[in-house]
Amino acid sequence: MFSFNRGKKNDQESKTMLILPFLVGLYASITHTYAAHTISANQTVGYNQTIVSPQETFELGFFSPPNSMNHYVGIWYKKIPKRTYVWVANRNTPLTDTSGELTLTHLGVLVLKNATTGNVLWSSANASSMSVKNPVGQLLDTGNFIIYNEGEGINHEDPIWQSFDFMTDTLLPGMKHGKNLVTGIERHFTSWKSDDDPASGEFSDWIDTRGYPQLIITDGEKIKFRGGPWNGLRFTGTPNLKPNNYFNFTFVINDREIYYQYNLIDTSVLMRLVIQQNWSFRAIDMD
Repeated sequence: MFSFNRGKKNDQESKTMLILPFLVGLYASITHTYAAHTISANQTVGYNQTIVSPQETFELGFFSPPNSMNHYVGIWYKKIPKRTYVWVANRNTPLTDTSGELTLTHLGVLVLKNATTGNVLWSSANASSMSVKNPVGQLLDTGNFIIYNEGEGINHEDPIWQSFDFMTDTLLPGMKHGKNLVTGIERHFTSWKSDDDPASGEFSDWIDTRGYPQLIITDGEKIKFRGGPWNGLRFTGTPNLKPNNYFNFTFVINDREIYYQYNLIDTSVLMRLVIQQNWSFRAIDMD
């Protein structure tokens, strides 16, 4: 006759053996779904992986627009049910399959390539004078993806690279809309080609820095609209731009930059300004 009375020690071992597989499975589930806030040198983000801002306001990863077979790297609002994109990296050079890999090199450059063919579809520019050592890329809760040197903190004025310098069709709070006179970068935003195609469309919004700076909208090389020069309160040709309870705005001219910027008064509100395919604007309150 066999006895199944193992005593307290054996009972504890038995419970441990039963619990252990559950804990291993739970750990595997957590690590599989975990999204990091940062990417380090030579790390890669694959098609089913994302980077999430610390407060989970924004998410960066691969996406495919509705009714499209193409694939892109972009940034979108994480907590909004309808996927709303605020930035696209490879808007004019789409992937045609899901073999994309986004890598941060040791030189502080983001590189998007087709992992199957090895072809580079897009890479970030490095116009900063900052020396690169141990670069880190981080998605901020402003929607800005910024590359900086680990251990030196985030330098918002002179980072290695930041997505806010290379807008798509959206002007977010805190973006500088204008020109960096040191690097020569023109910060302007351009409409999508269509709702299903984020490629550069016909219309762009610029700060024209020739003469006294003013806001203009172009259709290709043709000026479609002039907002007039800044008079200290607003662009003279845009009387609807006035103080309000939602956001404040400013226009800066110095020896480094010329730019327009708006910031939210209530930071719990989600708001963006979008230039559309018919060159109209939408100031969208997402809250």
